[in-house]
Amino acid sequence: MAKQIIETLIDDVDGSVATETVTFSLDGTNYTIDLNETNAAALREAMAPYAGAASKIGRGAGVWRPGIVPSRTRQAAKADNKAIREWAANNGHQLSERGRIPQHVTEAYEAAQKAPVAPPAKPAKASKAAESAPAKATKRAPRKKAAAVQFKAS
Repeated sequence: MAKQIIETLIDDVDGSVATETVTFSLDGTNYTIDLNETNAAALREAMAPYAGAASKIGRGAGVWRPGIVPSRTRQAAKADNKAIREWAANNGHQLSERGRIPQHVTEAYEAAQKAPVAPPAKPAKASKAAESAPAKATKRAPRKKAAAVQFKAS
């Protein structure tokens, strides 16, 4: 089965066919707008005096781009590192108090966090026969298995 999907941009200002999506930011809020060539030029012309007098900050964390997931905060990473170091010390991994945590330790920590926690094992109940009989180590002779098919001699 063949399928053709046609995506048409509509100008958000006048409803005509748009030719581009323009992104901009104002007061810490990021915006996108679909515009035709005329309206895009008008927006750029209106913003030009302000953009010309402003300081450029680059493409840092303040610019939103579709498909880009923001990275975790430094504070969250510090908390994770502390937990990883504590886990590593309790599980036999040698780490320094500072510096980069090796990848294999981080992977082992993450695997341990995903593993289901088993409830503590209950002690096995002793049977009455075991309680009354003296503790002897008895070795039983192995049983011979019967052949699956037996033949009669005629």
